[in-house]
Amino acid sequence: MRNWHSIYEILKYPLGLVFLGTILTGIGMTVTSPALGIASSVNNQFLLSLAELMLKTGQFIIVNFPILFMMRLAMRRGGSAATIFSAFLGYIMFLITTMYFTSTNLPTTAYSSILGLNVSHSYVGALSNATHYPLQTGLIGALIVAAMTLWAYRGARNKNEYGFFSFISKEVSCTIRTMFLCVLAGIVIAYIWPVFINYNDKILNFIVADTTNPINLTIYGMLDRFLSVFNLGTWIRQPFWYGISGGSWVNVAGASITGDVNIWTAQLGASALTGTAGKFITPYYVLNIFAVPGMIWAMLSLTTDKMERRKTFFLCLIAVIVSILFGTLLPLELLLLFLCPLLFFIHILYTGVLYAVLYSMNAFLGYHYTDTSIITAMPGTLPEFISYASNPGLQKTLIVVGVTGVISFVLYFLLTRLYFKHMALDLFHTDAKTRMVNGTLRAVGGVENIKMIHSGISSLTIGVYDSSKVNIDRLKHLGSYRIYETRAGYHICYGASSTMIRMGILDAMREGMRSVNNK
Repeated sequence: MRNWHSIYEILKYPLGLVFLGTILTGIGMTVTSPALGIASSVNNQFLLSLAELMLKTGQFIIVNFPILFMMRLAMRRGGSAATIFSAFLGYIMFLITTMYFTSTNLPTTAYSSILGLNVSHSYVGALSNATHYPLQTGLIGALIVAAMTLWAYRGARNKNEYGFFSFISKEVSCTIRTMFLCVLAGIVIAYIWPVFINYNDKILNFIVADTTNPINLTIYGMLDRFLSVFNLGTWIRQPFWYGISGGSWVNVAGASITGDVNIWTAQLGASALTGTAGKFITPYYVLNIFAVPGMIWAMLSLTTDKMERRKTFFLCLIAVIVSILFGTLLPLELLLLFLCPLLFFIHILYTGVLYAVLYSMNAFLGYHYTDTSIITAMPGTLPEFISYASNPGLQKTLIVVGVTGVISFVLYFLLTRLYFKHMALDLFHTDAKTRMVNGTLRAVGGVENIKMIHSGISSLTIGVYDSSKVNIDRLKHLGSYRIYETRAGYHICYGASSTMIRMGILDAMREGMRSVNNK
């Protein structure tokens, strides 16, 4: 878990960039959304250009966030420019390799024009008749390349300066090794990845067999969020949002429209909502407007230091506003995945249950969306929710979503606090909490050396009377992935278990005081 939590610490910066991309995309979409009609009422071309500029920039960040993660992970060792360039060139080689060695018979959602790479003219027979794109491996592919880069860097660092290729610098050697390893990885993925795609198709076919079954909708909801976190959302969104898997509807002109989002958009424009479109979107309104804010406020409430809480209050406030107005599911889910995986899977499960519950209550609220970018779509926002308030046919649905949302807010708030206070460490009662608490006490010089202790969702701060008694190596051995001294005391990063460790130390301090009083 120390290595896993250290990844969270490393990825804090790209996580912040994803959050920034979400804000930019949300502002741009709000201004240009046909459902809200802001663009049609604004005559200032400069403001419209600025809105579209923000939209395109934000979409680029979100679509390519695996590359940001990959480059940050590649800096984990050494932190030199060589690892960054090596990772980027290795990723290019990885993508190109998948173009040449992957079967061309996979579904179109299996491929993506990442960074504009494609093959339109080739002497290779299988690639000569059409344009072909790299495999869409999302975050998985980026993590593989990052691992290859770090491996190559370690090998290049130990390179013999007097060997046969001594004229090649260590930096260039790192790049060459990375590119070679990434070609091999690309070949392996080209033959293995279709297996995952085929399994995904089997799950989708199971869901399509009966989209009125709550179990099928639960599976859809869980799979949709799971794939989206790994940048593979097109695998499920394309067939259900825009394909026949999402249903079909014939308009008054006799044209057949397929896909849940397409149907909702067309019916809304024709004022002919049938009451069935939108079942693949409705839970987003609950998650963005209610559930996510509940989780964010719960995380803030777990920060015990008043100064630290005041500092993070504005960040949490911005995150709540962004979630309500634009949606922050992706950055929040990435944070949960790397900081507290169990809470992430609980969230995924609850999302799936929401699909079943809302469908059983005949609550259908879709997404008016005409953009072609599926990955950066942001359904379920408050502005669109309010825009449907004037529609008499949606009044019952809005009430159901609102009530379900309030319940979800409370559940997410309580569940988040429950997780960090009782489930983040030693869930199966293996005495891991006791070992961590006792080990930390010994490392900081015992109960009598503790002046003050505070904690947040990923770290705790311990103020001590005598710094010479603090054993940094012991704290690292216990699992702390980062330790540094501040004015308040020693900042010890234990990840999600920090709150439980603080509570255990406080219990030990109270027990010590009782023992002294009894004497």
